[in-house]
Amino acid sequence: MSLKNIALIVDGPTEEGSLRLKFQMKYCDCPNLRIGPGNGITYTTEGYAKGVLPTLIYLLNSSVRAIILIPDLEKRKVTPADFANNLKKTIVDFLLAETSFLKPHLEETIHICPPDIMFENWIVSDVEGIKDGNSLIHAGAVQKDFDGKNGTSELQKLMTTKYKKTVHAKLLYKKTDDERSANNSSSFKSFIDSFHQLYTKHCL
Repeated sequence: MSLKNIALIVDGPTEEGSLRLKFQMKYCDCPNLRIGPGNGITYTTEGYAKGVLPTLIYLLNSSVRAIILIPDLEKRKVTPADFANNLKKTIVDFLLAETSFLKPHLEETIHICPPDIMFENWIVSDVEGIKDGNSLIHAGAVQKDFDGKNGTSELQKLMTTKYKKTVHAKLLYKKTDDERSANNSSSFKSFIDSFHQLYTKHCL
């Protein structure tokens, strides 16, 4: 079965392009990728949930069997787990009010896996991978615990040139190894564990 049975909703074209390339390299296939309504510390949980609702309703009425939302945590004063739980509850409540889907189905179908703090934190979760044979990264760059830090700023410190999101994110993310990234980033581990469970359930 196809990876299209799983949908990913991301914050922008950088994440969409990076994830698409990585999945195509690994699986020769790609989940159903959608760009969400926008995000940021000024976006409330309710505001994000309302913005993403039309996309969710469309996907829930399609052949998609599982949906993973990947909104950046940004600098919200909550843990990634609390943000994910609060956002899921809000989304499910809105969907129950707007659609005829039952709560158990929504709870099983919708998953929230925010990067801590932004997508670039997942790029720097495998410094060994992104610097291997790559002139963009300083040869002496070392792995640290980057979760909870500004991923873009931390990535820039590792680079030999000015980081350009639309150019470099795809080139670097494709070199990361999922196992190493999961070992170095609990937020990435939450995402990849959820994906693998859903892949086994819906795509094999």
